[in-house]
Amino acid sequence: MRKTITITGLLLGIGIGVMLPPFVKQRLASLVDAMAEGLSALGEGARKWSEITREDVQDIVAEAQFERMRGSLDENIEQQPPY
Repeated sequence: MRKTITITGLLLGIGIGVMLPPFVKQRLASLVDAMAEGLSALGEGARKWSEITREDVQDIVAEAQFERMRGSLDENIEQQPPY
């Protein structure tokens, strides 16, 4: 089945071809901006989570070191001869 190209069809195709790229570009730009904002928010959330986790681990380590030091001091006090 062979289709005939008409002037109207040709002009309509050219019009769509000229008008479509700016429309698509505008929509894609909006989509890219939204994706960039989303990725930025995701990165910020990951940074905050990482910072909070690091602080929690530092607190746990500090508490363990304190408990170890306190136990060592208690042992030293117990081992002191009475005067």
